[in-house]
Amino acid sequence: MEFESAMEALSKRFGRFHLVTLSLISMIYIFQALFYLSYVFTTLRSDHRCLIPECDQDGGQRAVAELQPSWLPLAVPLADGSPDPCRRFVPVVPVDMDSSTCSAEAFSNLTQECAQWVYPNKELSIMTEWDLTPCGAGSDWQLTLVGTMNNMGRVLGLPLSGYLSDRFGRKAILLASLAVSGVIGIVRSVSPNYWFYITLEFIDPMFYDGMGSSGLIMGMEVLPSTARGAWSVASHVVFAMGQALLGGVAWVLPYWRWLLRVIYSSALLTLPLMWLFLPESMRWLVSKGRVRDAQNIIRKAAKMNRSESTCQINFEKVELSGATQEGPGNDKGSISGELMALLRSRVLAFRLFNCCFAWVAIMFVYDGLSINSVTMAGNRYLNFILVVLIEIPGALLTARLMNMFGRRASLSGSFILAAVCCLTYHFLPTAAPWTRTAAVLLAKLCVTISFTVIYVLSAELFPTSVRATLFATCATMGRVGSVLAPQTPLLGRVLDALPMLVFGAAALVSGLLALTFPDVGDEKLPDSVEEAEALGRRRRKSTSVAPAPPTHPPVEVALAIPDVFVTHL
Repeated sequence: MEFESAMEALSKRFGRFHLVTLSLISMIYIFQALFYLSYVFTTLRSDHRCLIPECDQDGGQRAVAELQPSWLPLAVPLADGSPDPCRRFVPVVPVDMDSSTCSAEAFSNLTQECAQWVYPNKELSIMTEWDLTPCGAGSDWQLTLVGTMNNMGRVLGLPLSGYLSDRFGRKAILLASLAVSGVIGIVRSVSPNYWFYITLEFIDPMFYDGMGSSGLIMGMEVLPSTARGAWSVASHVVFAMGQALLGGVAWVLPYWRWLLRVIYSSALLTLPLMWLFLPESMRWLVSKGRVRDAQNIIRKAAKMNRSESTCQINFEKVELSGATQEGPGNDKGSISGELMALLRSRVLAFRLFNCCFAWVAIMFVYDGLSINSVTMAGNRYLNFILVVLIEIPGALLTARLMNMFGRRASLSGSFILAAVCCLTYHFLPTAAPWTRTAAVLLAKLCVTISFTVIYVLSAELFPTSVRATLFATCATMGRVGSVLAPQTPLLGRVLDALPMLVFGAAALVSGLLALTFPDVGDEKLPDSVEEAEALGRRRRKSTSVAPAPPTHPPVEVALAIPDVFVTHL
């Protein structure tokens, strides 16, 4: 097939075109990572005490206030041996008297709930700025609601971005998502109140959460089949580095409004660079019948890679199975027609279900382990950076595992090993806490491997015309696991190790189901339902008999490939 031959020839040599394209996509990954967990720092909980107007000379309005002034025991009762952060003594003198009245005689023995609070850093987060303390009826649920609304926005936005990416192109939707999310983030940084803020917190991930899947697919569609696994690993490493960068920026700028302004405005500043130098997916262009646009990008790529000549392709003779022949009444080439054809296939329908279940299990176990195990004391910013960087060894290890054992064995094996770690957690001695910590860390490492493998596999199992849509569908189902994971600490009230046992059960079931996936290996990405159904069959046949000759007539090829390409063919 001419297009496949041209792509294979272009991909044989990693040149400046690949470097520029993948570097720009990596920048998008970094921005998604910066946006992804920004709410962790905008909702940071802080130490606090009651505002005592009789004693706080400046009315407690300083950006940095003292939490333990010498007069505090006179105005605030003790709770568990420490000053109560939610109650104060009732004053017996007018509030407008000067600070000399801040004495024991100025307060009675009666207590009342605080009306305002003082924080070490008033501008640290929305909690400190809008007094969202857990005192009394409490506003602590409002901080938790921010993360819930963020995840709900991702659930709605990810499949939408996948559909739009298949419909209008990877590049167009990716850049539009980055631009809209950048504007929303800056507007959110000037939120006048909590409800305005949380509304934008819900809308924002509807745009930015699809950037990662679009970027992954763009990279996989420009690389040879043998490099797709390495690209998934690289994307996870870049994403982890982006999250670590978020922790560093939050450490330097412990002011939630300025944190949002810096990370979102930097995304907007890179838009011209993305627009000028990021190419559209050539596979997507050909699947939509835009073969001339694809030809121009191939020629540009060959030139950027400093080839002596460009690939002269006779596109009149191209026959790409699964390509859309645009025109009225052609339902088979449409996305909806391709989806219906896929769902009518029992093989692909079960494969889609299995993929969705694997995503749910991974997100449930991965997020659940983080929520239940990250209890380290010390600097919270440093702790956050260390926790996210743990993903890098797991992602790097995945590349070797997939090369040695393939996608299916790596996914199933990492799932089962994670299940073993979680299930044995209950039987490890509490007197030696390091053993339980080691089990949790090893489980997280294994789930990171599973996460990296499923990213590759999800993009390899389905035809080109619906690849982004179904990838986004699987990833969206994974958000169900993310929504359930924050509830697992409640299980610890019944049995200390019950959350880990539940994680182990989910990982074990998914690990066994993963054995039914095809061992894709280095096969080319499928362009049609028939090719997707046939995944893995060629490898099984090659172990027993020689493959049968093709039943379709040969396609005439007119290629003038540079010598540097020919030497690798």
